[in-house]
Amino acid sequence: MNIRVEPTPQPVPDLQADPWYYGWRYVEHTGPDGKITTVQVPLTEEDVLHPQEDDFIVQNDDHTRDCHYLKTILDAHLANRPGLHVFYDHRMDWSVEGIEPHGPDFAVIDGFPEDWNGQRGTFRLGEFAARTLLVIEVTSPTTRRGDLNQKVTEYYQAGIPYYAIVDRQFQRATQPRLFAYRPGEQGYVLVEPDEEGWLALEPIGLWLRFEEGRLVCRDAQGRRLRDYLDILHEMEQAEARAEVERARASAAEERIRQLEAELNRLRGQS
Repeated sequence: MNIRVEPTPQPVPDLQADPWYYGWRYVEHTGPDGKITTVQVPLTEEDVLHPQEDDFIVQNDDHTRDCHYLKTILDAHLANRPGLHVFYDHRMDWSVEGIEPHGPDFAVIDGFPEDWNGQRGTFRLGEFAARTLLVIEVTSPTTRRGDLNQKVTEYYQAGIPYYAIVDRQFQRATQPRLFAYRPGEQGYVLVEPDEEGWLALEPIGLWLRFEEGRLVCRDAQGRRLRDYLDILHEMEQAEARAEVERARASAAEERIRQLEAELNRLRGQS
């Protein structure tokens, strides 16, 4: 059964007022005199769904924060697993006839070539006999409709075995939503978080949930996986506690000096 989560209605952008709403790309334009110039052109919603290399797609702060956290965690978690690689915001050609390339926020690939040139743009799975383990999309106003609709169909057709979605745009006044899809007999089947709110990223053995509006990950042993911001925050807390302890120690030493002075004064009077 193909179960689809319908997107929350959102305003249709006024592209006449803001033609750059989705983003832009630069293209070469040949003028009547034969001179070639570079022209900035606005993107369409279809361009966002099937981007070209070097397109600039507009995102927001929450999207960037979630993606930076996930990139740090995924890279660290998979660092010692040969052949696995995490692509972030990279154009992926799934090498499936009839499916145009996408630019997912994250694609975890098995069979990653050791001699891959990091300066290259599009990664073509068929060129390297690689396979996709997991795709993650973090929705934003410019991408949400595609993430929750066309990509559900096209990722299934492309053979993506697990498609997870971080939907911050879901009913913005409440908790953002996490869900995923795995293939069923006739299409994707919806995967919901467990009773504690953890969504399984099944192919890589991680779990994901929101806590106080922030993404957190744990591994199969239940250990929370921290990024540099978590560690920095813990260091700041430790320094603050140390400062309190130093202040208390200083106050105690001063009180001891006062008591010793009082004791000496009394001894002198006796």
